[in-house]
Amino acid sequence: MFASAEYYLRHWHMSTTGQAEAAAPSEGGNTALQALITAIVLVLYPNILALLTARAGWDQWRAFTIGNGVLTVLCSILVTLGPGWPAVWGHVDGRGLLLGALAGAVPLVVILAFALAAGRLGQDIIAMSIGGLVGWRFAYRLAVQVALATVVCEELAFRGLLFVLLGRTLSGAAAFVAGAGVFGLWHFTIQYNGLVGQRGMARLLAALAGVLAYTALGGLLVLVRIAGGGLAAPLMAHGVLDLGMFLGLYVLRERRKP
Repeated sequence: MFASAEYYLRHWHMSTTGQAEAAAPSEGGNTALQALITAIVLVLYPNILALLTARAGWDQWRAFTIGNGVLTVLCSILVTLGPGWPAVWGHVDGRGLLLGALAGAVPLVVILAFALAAGRLGQDIIAMSIGGLVGWRFAYRLAVQVALATVVCEELAFRGLLFVLLGRTLSGAAAFVAGAGVFGLWHFTIQYNGLVGQRGMARLLAALAGVLAYTALGGLLVLVRIAGGGLAAPLMAHGVLDLGMFLGLYVLRERRKP
């Protein structure tokens, strides 16, 4: 389905710049400023919040459930006042949903295989994802903290609002790199906080490796958004990945119990 990443980037850039050129000249400058501010906020907000949770001893999952809920509302308001929901949502069809499901399944297999084989690092992944949650607490983690506060929030922010703003501001390749990079940086301190089994430079390097992995995932989700024609495709991909990962980690954890 991904016949050519370059083809999809070129097609995306032509469509978004065509929409931008149809707007008033002053709106182009406003869009560039909105894209810059949105990108900065999406880098600073999660890293500052994760740093505060570590310093204050707060529960990171609870803090981000609240924070991402607020972010989702703010992004919804900005979409309504800015590019509009038709541009952000795109269209939905069976091909896009199938593409999303397949795109989410590939990194899911890689992550679960890594968690199974990575020893202490794999244990850290399980600990920061589900800890010792069981029963309704695990169901809450899946339904609210993962499906809504993570998948819906991040897709609306990154492959929704930021995607459209960058596409109307930068070239296709530059917008692709910027969107993927911001998504990777979003996860830096979150990853660092969770790697409690690592120490010193090993912990920092593992967090940076996590940023690179999330940058690659962000790039994949951008391509899924472009090829799928709308936000539903990366929502499906991200949902399959995250929900499948948490369910898989739950099974791995239970199998490791004595």
